[in-house]
Amino acid sequence: MKIEDIWKLVLSYQAAVSAVHEISRSDGYPIYPEEITNFMKLLQSPPWVAYEYQPKEISGILESIENATTEEIKWALTAAARSERFCDGSWEQILKNRRLDPVFERLQELHHA
Repeated sequence: MKIEDIWKLVLSYQAAVSAVHEISRSDGYPIYPEEITNFMKLLQSPPWVAYEYQPKEISGILESIENATTEEIKWALTAAARSERFCDGSWEQILKNRRLDPVFERLQELHHA
């Protein structure tokens, strides 16, 4: 993973957070603006996707994010991207509440980005 990959991801995250107010609804389901869907697609592609991630480990990783490895960061990002499959509106909550901020802070700390 290169510094450019990290900055591309950070910028995409910032664009997604900024677009939260543009989320609309249809029959109660969220319709996400392009910035959010693009960010979540980015999380599900190399170098960020972690196909071998363990969903049961995510809460522990997030609770001790200050000690997370790069691989654990990828697990947390993959879990965030896949969360919408299990709960409609989870992307909105993740972005609105800026739940990934500590994950990005740790990622940048690890790679001096």
